[in-house]
Amino acid sequence: MKQEKLHICLNLINDKNWHAGNIYIFNIVYALATLPKAERANIKLSIAARSKKDIPEDIQNKLDGIYIDTTIVLIWYKLLKMLPASFRLKIFNFRKIDFYYPVGNLPKKWIFNWAGWIPDFQFKHLPHLFSEEECVQRQNRNLYLVNNAPLIAFSSQHAMNDYKQFHPTYTNTPFLLRFVSKVNEDWLNEDAVLTQRKFNLPHQFFIVCNQFWKHKDHHTIIEAISILKQKGIAINVVCTGSTEDFRNPEYYPSLLERVKELGLEEQFIVLGFISRHDQIQLIRRSLAIIQPSLFEGWSTVVEDGRSLGKTIFLSDLSVHFEQNPLYTWYFRLQDASQLATLIDTHLKSLPPGPDKEKEEKAFAENRNLMCEFGRNIIVMAKHK
Repeated sequence: MKQEKLHICLNLINDKNWHAGNIYIFNIVYALATLPKAERANIKLSIAARSKKDIPEDIQNKLDGIYIDTTIVLIWYKLLKMLPASFRLKIFNFRKIDFYYPVGNLPKKWIFNWAGWIPDFQFKHLPHLFSEEECVQRQNRNLYLVNNAPLIAFSSQHAMNDYKQFHPTYTNTPFLLRFVSKVNEDWLNEDAVLTQRKFNLPHQFFIVCNQFWKHKDHHTIIEAISILKQKGIAINVVCTGSTEDFRNPEYYPSLLERVKELGLEEQFIVLGFISRHDQIQLIRRSLAIIQPSLFEGWSTVVEDGRSLGKTIFLSDLSVHFEQNPLYTWYFRLQDASQLATLIDTHLKSLPPGPDKEKEEKAFAENRNLMCEFGRNIIVMAKHK
């Protein structure tokens, strides 16, 4: 008898304030698509989304199904949740899903396996960056998973350790699932200079790919640029990412005010939210990535840098050491002086990219890492 494929359904997060959430889901699709054909043939992969337009075409082409949940279906699931477990027969699983991820509001016993995802515990470590209401919401969301999720995925050992510390009586299974950023091979064959010109950027620039959220600490970069300027060293820093911080709306305006005060308007260049394609091309073209973040669950930009063979100036978070990318220089959290010294020391050895040799080496490593990521997803999906 022919064995049925393992049906993994991904839940598109689609949080307009957190674009990295969608990138996380899309990287899972890439990881499973990267597997050798014989392994991929045993998987049926689908995505549940609010709208098909939220899924890029290249992702759609790698899926076996796309489910757009209408109000009727959502009501159906809500009614099903109210039924006793004994009534939730497999016949109700009309999509024949084996594993659904990530999800945060299903009962402990359900018609298919599922897992939650806790990216990090930032609200525990940096509570001053959150309102009291949001801290309560995050805590309640986590508690629901603690009490109901058969399995909870964590993107880093650091986050998993936090989970065990903050919820020592947990009875479910914590699962370590470090994600990897996919490099589109076609993008590596493009001329990154064209994207530089598209945005009218200077020949030499560093790049920061973070939303303008307070914990991303753009302030330290601004101060480092100023320190270098006082030494007669002019560097340019290009920033991509949304300029809205819904928790701290005053943060971005305060940064611009500081930039103006220091006379750095031409050196601190904000592009705002741009396409993933353009962002990757600018990373390739840059001298190096700067990632000054005060907290991460597992940094997407660090994985992007690894997958492109880029030099990274990285804050000394424990999770950044856990990620451990090549070509990295670490500086103390919020230490603009040390960041400036590192940049000064290495500036002459950082030509504008791309570096084809490093990219080719990183691409080969990326493929292996993506396959490992994909296999870990399958292990998680099969967990009982």
